Amino acid sequence: MKTRVLPVSRESIKEACEILRRGDVVAFPTETVYGLGGLGLETAAIQKIFEAKGRPTTDPLILHLPSPDLQEAISAGWVTEPVPTFAFALTKHFWPGPLTLVLKRGRLVPYPLTAGLETVAVRCPAHPAARQLLSSLGAPLAAPSANRFGHISPTDAPAVLQELNGKIPLILDGGPCPAGIESTVVSLIDDPPVILRPGVISAESISESLGIKCEISTSLSQKNTPSTSPGMLASHYAPQSPLYLCREPIRHFDPKYQFILFGPREGSSASNVHSLSPDHRPETVARNLYRTLRKVDSLRPTSILMDPVPDSHLAHALRDRLFRASSGNATWDGTRWILTPRSQN
Repeated sequence: MKTRVLPVSRESIKEACEILRRGDVVAFPTETVYGLGGLGLETAAIQKIFEAKGRPTTDPLILHLPSPDLQEAISAGWVTEPVPTFAFALTKHFWPGPLTLVLKRGRLVPYPLTAGLETVAVRCPAHPAARQLLSSLGAPLAAPSANRFGHISPTDAPAVLQELNGKIPLILDGGPCPAGIESTVVSLIDDPPVILRPGVISAESISESLGIKCEISTSLSQKNTPSTSPGMLASHYAPQSPLYLCREPIRHFDPKYQFILFGPREGSSASNVHSLSPDHRPETVARNLYRTLRKVDSLRPTSILMDPVPDSHLAHALRDRLFRASSGNATWDGTRWILTPRSQN
């Protein structure tokens, strides 16, 4: 199969809808990362997503909705009542946007999408191309990130092509994703709500909108064991080269490693030192994180060493992604870097 890359336009959206309606899959941009979409209510299309990604069927998918009106999803049979009032408060504040809600599965949602669970993860994306695609299609899309399972999430069309070339028919190119990391996932099955995966929308923003403190879950799933929600796997988002998280800010640059700093490259202009955010803004870090990891990983270093994540409203999300992408920790002992595998930490 030849994978074509087309810029987002009225014509390419129409073609994408035709591909989707015949049961195939299409990659498209969202505000977070690129998604791999298939008809969310069709088991055969859902299975094609799992096959293209090499994703275990124990890991549920997110259902992307064409409308931010949660009541429409309930009426359509995609979500089952009773729906907590918290859900309507969150959709009012954050939809369309990078927020995923875990609710009771609607009767029309196939079990393969939910990995057999009686819950379904739903969101309404804000990216104009995603909105146009969903609106033209008039149906929800199952859409995990458009990459091979466990690999770095793609934030532009070339990264999708690198991951899935020959496995899918079409990539809609909408340019770089503005947020750069995945959506926040909130479970509304329990009271009070729980953040299962921190993301672009912070725990503080969610707590403020609900008027209660919303905790972040520390539970993670292992590969090939059932996940309680999308985005719960302990090992994910990983480069091919081992990634080690430094316990202290990086000041020593051994030429045999590649280094990623959060701020400017102060103290080194070497080619093995990379900056995520010359302006120190956490939004810039998030936008550049996966793109930089992918670029550095393409150099095939023996190891990649990463600066500690500084405190900010995005710190939980960034630390979550980097922990799951990492192989362990790195410590400078005064003469050399000591790399400790995660299992020994």
